[in-house]
Amino acid sequence: MAKPRPVIMQVVKRSSGSATHHVEFLMDDNFAERLRQLRSLVPPLGSLNKQRDLVIDKVRVRVPNAIWRSGNEIEADGGVDGSCIVIAAEGSFNCGGKDRKTREKLVTYNFSIARLLELHAERPEGEVFYIRDGVFANDEPAESPAGRWVASMHELEVVMRVPDAPSDFDTLHDLSLRPEPQPAAKGAPHRASFY
Repeated sequence: MAKPRPVIMQVVKRSSGSATHHVEFLMDDNFAERLRQLRSLVPPLGSLNKQRDLVIDKVRVRVPNAIWRSGNEIEADGGVDGSCIVIAAEGSFNCGGKDRKTREKLVTYNFSIARLLELHAERPEGEVFYIRDGVFANDEPAESPAGRWVASMHELEVVMRVPDAPSDFDTLHDLSLRPEPQPAAKGAPHRASFY
């Protein structure tokens, strides 16, 4: 994969309205090219095709590897049915699905495909893209709603992330994790110690 990067989009939850619901998927050059191709399949609405009986104004494509999160909770099996990206005639896309437990429809705000491809080409490799309310939030001021949302996503990432480095226990080469048997004093119970 060339230039892989996570894209995190806020999910609009009708029941709770919480900004902590979001979907994350991995984007790379192949994904960008596929979006471009799919966009070309959806013709712009014009006077000619409006008068036809059958007009394709959307393309729905499955995104099975997307991760749907509700706050800091994540379902082990995804918890979402029909995870997809919907590409509209206007040149925008959104992510959609259905919560398996509540059957609630999950959807993100629309975002321009051209803008996403432009950002992917221009921004540093590996930078995470945060999209909130249909706005690219990375460059928003820290005190704005989008800036606070990005900060909260960083906090959640720290809580949920698997550590990159081995734990301290793996790096203590000189200490054995099992206590060495030591002669116990008569009458005193034997207590294990790491030191």
